[in-house]
Amino acid sequence: MTTKKKNNIVTKKNCFIIMPFGGWFDNYNEDIYIPAINDAGLKPTRADDLYRPGNIVNDIWNYTKKADVILADLTSKNPNVFYELGLAHAITKPAVLITASMDDVPFDLRSLRVIVYDKNLPNWGEKLKEKITKALLETLDNPEAAIPPTFLETSKTKRIEVTPEEKGLLELKKEIDSLRREVRSRSRDIESGDISPEEAELRIIKYLDIKMPDLMIAERLRPYGPPIEWTLNKIEEIRAKNK
Repeated sequence: MTTKKKNNIVTKKNCFIIMPFGGWFDNYNEDIYIPAINDAGLKPTRADDLYRPGNIVNDIWNYTKKADVILADLTSKNPNVFYELGLAHAITKPAVLITASMDDVPFDLRSLRVIVYDKNLPNWGEKLKEKITKALLETLDNPEAAIPPTFLETSKTKRIEVTPEEKGLLELKKEIDSLRREVRSRSRDIESGDISPEEAELRIIKYLDIKMPDLMIAERLRPYGPPIEWTLNKIEEIRAKNK
């Protein structure tokens, strides 16, 4: 996805990533979210300096205004994430929502498209990456479907323009989609209670001391956050240090 500016300079459209910071979220950002955004032909940006001193609200506002689409991870109901997403919706920025549990998604956002990822599934990271890429491309083609109807205005002064009839149909469609997701989410048993990377490494060392096979270690840790690939790489790293 590119746009032309003055002097025929071609630039990529921006995708602003809204998500919690630290722990496994940083790994997910590097290994899944950024590659997925790149695969969609977009430029990923994230407010890594969110907690530095300064005018944070102004920084977030500028990131949001420059974005063509938002990717928001609602897992763990992080207040900063919801604040930033609220800003994005207020200026009618389309957003792709992802979460590890529908319980973390407020009821009034369940009418939107939500990608639910399950770390217990094999190759969950690759599957999530593919879903994000597809969702971003579809959202850019149909941005009004990724904005709560409340923020859609029929006025031409707004970024997204729809007729009153179209707005009513969108509201009805999103309510139906919300009910469908609610039914599906009740049938899922998504694991929670992630451990930190430091705790994961300590467990790996303990399991290696008792000669547990590598894949068994990876499978045992997977429900607590660490992707299988991360665990296997960490095992090799630990072995290399101990040689």
